[in-house]
Amino acid sequence: MGGKGSRGLHVITPSVEELQQAHLYVLNNSNEVLPYILRHEGLVKESNPKMLKNRVLKEHNKTFLDWFKDKIFADDNASGTLRKLADGPKQNVISWQGYDINKYSFYTKAQDEKSTMQNSGVTLRAESQHFANVHDDNPCIAFIPYFGFVEEIWELNYVKFIVCVFKCKWVDKNIGVRTNDVGFTLVDLKKLAYQNDPFIMA
Repeated sequence: MGGKGSRGLHVITPSVEELQQAHLYVLNNSNEVLPYILRHEGLVKESNPKMLKNRVLKEHNKTFLDWFKDKIFADDNASGTLRKLADGPKQNVISWQGYDINKYSFYTKAQDEKSTMQNSGVTLRAESQHFANVHDDNPCIAFIPYFGFVEEIWELNYVKFIVCVFKCKWVDKNIGVRTNDVGFTLVDLKKLAYQNDPFIMA
């Protein structure tokens, strides 16, 4: 990826839940893993034909990591990359307060507070399925902008390679984001939401 930490190195041990969230995000954004994701979603739906799509996605997220690991280690032809991804990252994570990647410097919010440079703000235009409610079985696909800030920067160690992810806090787009009279987007960083999806790829 070519990025490197620039300041504030720490070694942390995240909770199992947080590490799995970050790991699942990496898998969901890997082209080599995509066929397995689609196959597993299909199996979940096939095993639960009356389950709504929203519940299928939740069940997929809950069971995919173990299924993927079993599937890859039972396949003698699986690539080295898939094997390392299936095995998951090391439990200890290198955390940074500053990170340089793709000719940009990113800081955590904590680093911003002691620096003259403000580089912790992030925006993400995400394609996702949106459900009107828990009973909606016909989600619409939409590109939605999300705004937030970098809370932590992690390097996930898969032994043969490192993947950097940003752990973010996201502003509730319904009550924390508005456009003023001259067209500027105003973001209230105190109105947070989406706590179950904190990670993005650096």
